[in-house]
Amino acid sequence: MHMMFKEDLTDQVRGVIRPKEGSCGICHAVAEEICTVGGKVLAYEQPGGILAKVTDDRGNVMGKGWGVVWSPAVLAAEVDAGLIPEDIVDAVVKEGTNTKEDMKLVAALYGYGRVLTPAAVALMTIKDLGGRTLIKRDGLGVVARFIGRNGNEISASPPAYCPVCAIVIGAARTPFLARKIKKELKDVENVGKKKYELGIENRYEVKGGSVRVTLAKEDQILAKRVLGCCMAYSTVKAEIVAGLIPDANAKLFRAYCNMCPYKHCWLEKSMGATGNVLLHRLTEIGTEVEVTAEGGIVAHIQGPDGQEIVGRGTLCSFSALTNMLLRADATKILKPSSTKGWEREE
Repeated sequence: MHMMFKEDLTDQVRGVIRPKEGSCGICHAVAEEICTVGGKVLAYEQPGGILAKVTDDRGNVMGKGWGVVWSPAVLAAEVDAGLIPEDIVDAVVKEGTNTKEDMKLVAALYGYGRVLTPAAVALMTIKDLGGRTLIKRDGLGVVARFIGRNGNEISASPPAYCPVCAIVIGAARTPFLARKIKKELKDVENVGKKKYELGIENRYEVKGGSVRVTLAKEDQILAKRVLGCCMAYSTVKAEIVAGLIPDANAKLFRAYCNMCPYKHCWLEKSMGATGNVLLHRLTEIGTEVEVTAEGGIVAHIQGPDGQEIVGRGTLCSFSALTNMLLRADATKILKPSSTKGWEREE
């Protein structure tokens, strides 16, 4: 490894990490610094999940990592490369990366790094039982709780990289949900498996908070530098461009992106960083955030007047929360703090 490269990169990383942006925001911030100095961020579908690598500017592998989907695998590779500051690395590992045990449980549901489809089955199953799925920030991660019809907690996930990761890990640890998911998805086409069999490499370029993804099969480029708001969204957009996603799913995804106003007020932060800040505030003020699967991921909260406030995403609860903020009255969602706090500030 090029040691000067690592030293310079580590110094830069310290200045961009914001814990309030959570594990997802940290992952994307570090990835952007890697790309800025000429390094590479790569990921590969495997039967057991996603294998990610980060390299220096000479192509030498600095770190490798595994995850249930692309982003936490990249975060694990950043940890392995020694790029996460010592004061938060333990929290990042605990609240942002995946254990071998959870990797195995999640892979047994569907495999190949696809988490949205099994998470959607879990969400619909809980809803059909008259229950709810709630999410909240916990440290740098997110916890998902499955609540029964009578308000009892069925099970809860450990802190995880993002809400969908937490939901799928929680479901994989809950026997009746795991059985349901395996049964429902037994004969469902798996795009991750197709990419694995084709030997496709996912190449990420992060700049200004946004992500460009290139899908390559050896020397053949299937999708070139497709732009999106985070690693997950960009990867799926690239899969659509490459013709890997079924038409019906591709149309649904395009419909969401066509209506998303966030691209026109881009703050140079990944969707996950923005959504994490919102979830952090909602958790801080004790707001219950419910997540459902209704043609995509939908986030629900109760406003101060008892009315339901809704935000819509496709892959991600963070995008649903950001969408909620843009669609509704932000004062009802975030409940701004009082000016009485001025006198207590130092």
